[in-house]
Amino acid sequence: MITSKGLKKLLSHPRTFIKDYRNKGKWRGSLNVSQVNLLSPITIVLHTGEGKPSQSHLALWVPYFIEAEIDFMILTRHRVAFDMAVENYPDVNIAYARGEAEVQKVMSKLNFVKACVYPSNTGNNIHLLAFDEVEHIFIGHGDSDKSASAHKFFRVYDQNWVAGEAHRDRFENEGFDFRGLEFVQVGRPNLLEVVEKTQNKWEDRYNGKVKLLYLPTWEGVYDEQNYSSLSIVKNIIEEVSVKFDFSISIKLHPSTGNRELGLKNIEKKLTQLISRKKIDGELVAKEKTVNELLTQSNMFICDISAVVSESLSANGPIFVYIPRDKEIKISQSNMPYEYYAYTFSSVEELIEKIEQVLSGDDYLEENRNKAMEYILGREATLNSVFIKNLQEIDKVK
Repeated sequence: MITSKGLKKLLSHPRTFIKDYRNKGKWRGSLNVSQVNLLSPITIVLHTGEGKPSQSHLALWVPYFIEAEIDFMILTRHRVAFDMAVENYPDVNIAYARGEAEVQKVMSKLNFVKACVYPSNTGNNIHLLAFDEVEHIFIGHGDSDKSASAHKFFRVYDQNWVAGEAHRDRFENEGFDFRGLEFVQVGRPNLLEVVEKTQNKWEDRYNGKVKLLYLPTWEGVYDEQNYSSLSIVKNIIEEVSVKFDFSISIKLHPSTGNRELGLKNIEKKLTQLISRKKIDGELVAKEKTVNELLTQSNMFICDISAVVSESLSANGPIFVYIPRDKEIKISQSNMPYEYYAYTFSSVEELIEKIEQVLSGDDYLEENRNKAMEYILGREATLNSVFIKNLQEIDKVK
């Protein structure tokens, strides 16, 4: 927000004002933004309609918007999201607009916007989608076979920026008309470091020691879409620690316990289990990113979620939990989990398949390499296509 003193300086010495402003930091605020278009020729708006989940969504993408050195703004819709963004990104333009009228006021001050970018499908996206003169691009917050990955709502966007070919095939396999929605393959920029650091075989890392990363998903919004292994999580940890000399890291999904109150204390229970059984393991803080853990691991246990594809980037065996008592409704690509991951529905089956892999029969190794390109867009990731695409939009001013 510009003070009266600042406004006077702006009117009398605009160049000096802008120079001083840029030295002090970026603009942030909600409705008092009458001069924002004079301060920075913002070309891209990164919109997050979420509250607390916005933190992980923004963490996935903002570093690469910054790396691209483009003029962009984060537009938040919840006060908690705004406060977190301000704390985490002190040098980024950030705005808070609660409702439709406030969004229109903010957008009216941005004279150079070419594109609005969305990391999630929230209802309040509609307030930006009303601006027909800009491109609307969905980037998502992960690559997953969950049913939310491919449905008709995506037709509201002009482009769907996807990691690899798999995401487009999910739409093809759903069988509905998505003409008008353009797919642009951009890879996964946040996994570049993981791909680069895990080139050698998983057996050759850590002096032959297995470092297992277990990534159970949360219980989901609805019970019919609850594919989490949290109901057997303690059994998995206990049995794996007894049968194998593994170092185990467990990272819970940030939303764990949001629907099932019985899971509110799961962190405490798992910490007690690890201590009581003297397990070589740790419960990783929810705030820690999966990326940080992938380069420190060489074997993975996942549920049906985006972490399956993320684990692919770390070039090691993946074991995916498929619940027996559920009708699995997913947006299937042309590479099912069974093609590149060892699936299991019970602790006994998991143990049996781990033993098989440890005996030297890692028969899905070649398929994992193919899936890395098909699902993650390995080459696009290595060539920083996402950043280049942002720069292409930004340069048209």
